[in-house]
Amino acid sequence: MDGIEVVRQEASAIMVWANGLAVRNADEYKLAFEKVKEIKAVRKRWTDYWSPLKTKAHATWKEIVGKEKEGTDICDNAELIAKRKADAWRQEEERKAAEEQRRLQAEADRQARRERERLEKEAAKLKTPELKQERLEQAAAVEAPVVAVEKPAVEGVSVRTTTKARLVDMNALIAAATPGSVAASFLEFNEKAANAFARSTKGSVKVAGIEFYEERTSSVRGTNGE
Repeated sequence: MDGIEVVRQEASAIMVWANGLAVRNADEYKLAFEKVKEIKAVRKRWTDYWSPLKTKAHATWKEIVGKEKEGTDICDNAELIAKRKADAWRQEEERKAAEEQRRLQAEADRQARRERERLEKEAAKLKTPELKQERLEQAAAVEAPVVAVEKPAVEGVSVRTTTKARLVDMNALIAAATPGSVAASFLEFNEKAANAFARSTKGSVKVAGIEFYEERTSSVRGTNGE
């Protein structure tokens, strides 16, 4: 039986012991922690066995990842440059299309306005109230068509626009974060910072909405001092 199998059996025996453990007095409490020292020793023997294998595997993994990254970095950078240049062309074409759409829409609006003015002038010359009203209704019905200019489209290439958010003023966000508000849903509890504050103040400084509490952790040194 090799060394790791011996440790495996020791670990299994420890689990059987832990499941059947009952601490009913001070002596049994002390004995429990004496056994914990043995558990630590078994754990160390287990990790010591795998440590060199992990180190070797990690070194191999790092070497492979490094070689892989050489090629992927080149490809990623080339892709980024190509996309930026292509998108710059597309944005310029979209700008031109939007400018042309505004120009054509303005012209359509002018033509519609002129037609309304023409009909209104005709209505002013008419003597019959019925005809005048009819001509005014015709003028009111004149509307400019909505002009659409086709944006650049390339087969096989699609552009998706995604709306995102970035924080620009934390104080403003906090001020707007009333209970139940959308702003409140964007705030997250920084547990790491709060725990550091709790340790430094021993929970003596009150903070609204935060409860400071004590968490008990028992410890015992292993047979090798760990």
